Amino acid sequence: MGRFLAFILGIGGALLASQGPGFTLQYMQNLQGRIDELKPIVEQYDADVAAYDYTREQAMIECRTATDLLDALCDGYETTVNRYEKMIAHLAELNAAGDYVRPLVLAQTQMIDISKSVYKQFEPTIPATVHGAVYAAGGFAVLWGGSSFLFGLLGAMFGGGRRYA
Repeated sequence: MGRFLAFILGIGGALLASQGPGFTLQYMQNLQGRIDELKPIVEQYDADVAAYDYTREQAMIECRTATDLLDALCDGYETTVNRYEKMIAHLAELNAAGDYVRPLVLAQTQMIDISKSVYKQFEPTIPATVHGAVYAAGGFAVLWGGSSFLFGLLGAMFGGGRRYA
């Protein structure tokens, strides 16, 4: 029975892990779309402050010391620019990672709001790429191996010499 359960868990792990590359690709597409959306806004901010002989960095410093109305305007500017820069750095990190590592990098560095947005539209598919198949094999190996070990350990502890895994 333990072997059967371990095999079923392994199949579940394969199905789940095989979705990593596809989800990562959709995540990156969503991220790129958000960057493209913010880019003209940030460029306009940069042009506006440049008209007063400020750089982006100088304007950000000036905003940190602002009061009242200027403070309210600067909060939006600073938030937008910081998010834009964070998204560009995040996309660069994902692009720099290889196909086999990218889903693992995403798992560690994801932006939750983007992940939720992608998950709403994500539909599992059969992996048709080599790295999708590698993730499927890895998911199977991890869950099958881990559950086989656990069931074997439990069988040895409580089985009275009978073998369950």
